Order: sequence, then structure tokens, then C-alpha cells
Amino acid sequence: MIRSHRLVLALAAALLLAACGDPLVPHVPLTSLTNIQLPRDTGLPSFDLLTLDSRVGRLYISHSSNDAVDIVDLKTNTVLESVTGLRKVHAIALTSDPNIVFTSDPGDGMVGVVDVAQRKVLKFIDVGPQPDAIGYDPVDDLVVAVLASTNTVKLIDPHTYLVVATMALPGSPELMDVDPVQGRVFLAINDKDEVIIIDVKSRQITTTFKGCDIAIPTGVAFDPDQQRLYVASRPGNNRELNIIDTLIGKCLGVVDIGFGTDQIAFNKHNHHVYAANGGSKNLSVIDTVSLKPLGVVGTGPIAKSVAVDPTTDRVYALVGRAGIIGVYHDP
Repeated sequence: MIRSHRLVLALAAALLLAACGDPLVPHVPLTSLTNIQLPRDTGLPSFDLLTLDSRVGRLYISHSSNDAVDIVDLKTNTVLESVTGLRKVHAIALTSDPNIVFTSDPGDGMVGVVDVAQRKVLKFIDVGPQPDAIGYDPVDDLVVAVLASTNTVKLIDPHTYLVVATMALPGSPELMDVDPVQGRVFLAINDKDEVIIIDVKSRQITTTFKGCDIAIPTGVAFDPDQQRLYVASRPGNNRELNIIDTLIGKCLGVVDIGFGTDQIAFNKHNHHVYAANGGSKNLSVIDTVSLKPLGVVGTGPIAKSVAVDPTTDRVYALVGRAGIIGVYHDP
């Protein structure tokens, strides 16, 4: 059990930042660069999570309403093409091969294997109803797919396309992040107000983090250098980023963020966390060294997904209502 203590920082930090310059000009932590128009829908657009591959400079968008993965070239900020046939695609996982990604497709209970270079689906893997979050463990070379309908995790061999293990979860899973050094999965358990660590090699849940004001957690991000875990959660009427030292199992504090936060992203270059606040129509930026909020930047309606490229310090926010990707630079 982690002892919780709260850092009431957001308002105070905003006031201090404003005091450093013109008190009437709010601090804006990101610079807006451009917008990328995504393929249009015939009806109301619906999107889910973003996945960025800095190895090849591509951004993948789960375009659920089009049953497609949109592929964006980050050098030109243009949509290269879309791969279709992925029913209600929710999330995308990279693999060791930069041309192969895996998708979770809750529309038909499949995990799709996509060759993004050839722009085609290679195979569908039947994993069961409603696959949700999906990630890749580079240490054990396995794709990790979460099923919200059965509260299970499926481990998939990315070469044979076989499900090699199924693990039971203690509750309803949300989003995850993967430790690229030790092969651990950090997974939010939404209805239990906790985050668990799964050791992929042993197929065991090794740690459960409670306390630290964690409540109804959604997005998670892990910093392997500082061994810190960041969790977006919503206790009561608050919306918070919970910060945990995973080495000693200690709550380092809680920073206020916006409403309706889903995906969060960690920039290993400058040690900033970005929280996509769909309800507040903005992005929160937090400095993870000082544990202080740096400010917010407005995005537009339903901007609940975010990704960052640590090689360029560019931040990408999906504005679902408009069907665009907002591109920012930090700072």
C-alpha cells in the first residue's frame, strides 16, 4: 500500500509562472505548429489511441469510425494512406519490425497484423470479445493485448501469430505502458482503483499500486530512467496525475490536470508528461523532475489522445471532433 499525499501545485504554479512575466498573459508550455487533416468520415468521426514510431517518423491513428489505421509521415505532416478492414480499431502496437504493427479490433474480437509498408492486413488473430489496449514488450518479444470483456491479457508471438499465454486480471483493464528495459507491463485496473505490474517472462502480477489518490485510472506512462510511474485518475471531482516511485513503492505526489483525460505520453528527452484532457479541451504539461505543472494549451473538443516524438520534442494531439492532429513543439 502506498501512503498518499497530495501536492496542491496547479494553481500556485500557474500564479508563479504568470508572475515571472506579464501577469495578464498566461504561460503556454507548447508552441502550435500546424494541423494535419485526417481522412474524412461520411458520418460522425470517431477515433481512439495514437501510437508514434520515432524510428521511421510515422504516427498511427486508430480511426475507429472508418475501421482504419491512418498513417502520417511526421517529416511532411501528411497522411500517407489508410489501412482499412480493422473493425472499430482501438489501439496500435509497434514491434521489433518497424513495418509491422498489431491492432486491437473490438468490432470483431480480432487482433490485426498490419504491414504498414505494403499498406495491407496480413492476418487476423481471434483473441475473444473486445480487445482493448495493446502494447509490445521488446524484452520478451511479445505483443500484449488486453480484453476488457473477460478481464484477461493475451500474450501473442509476433512471428507465429499464436496466442502463447492468457492471464487473468483482478478487474477491468484500461490503458498500459511497457517497460522497455525490464519487460514489465504497467496496467490500469479501472474498477479497482489500482495499477498492476505484470512480469511478462514469468506471466505473473508482481506488484499492485494503490493509494496515492489513484481512482478510476485511465492513462499510464512509465519513465525507465527515473523508475517513475504516472497515472491519470479521477478521484471525486478532481482530475489528477498520480506520481509513484516504483523502486521504493512510494507516492511522490499528485498534480492537478484537466477533465476527461484518457491517453498520456512521456517525453524521455525533456522528462515532460503530456495529458490529453478531452473534457477540458486542452493538454496539460507536467515537468517530472520538479513535479510541477508547466501549464496547459488549448486543443478543441474531444482531444483525448496524445503522442510525443522524443527525437524532435514534437507533441501530437488528436482532436476528434474536427478530425485533425494538432502538432506542437515543446516548448
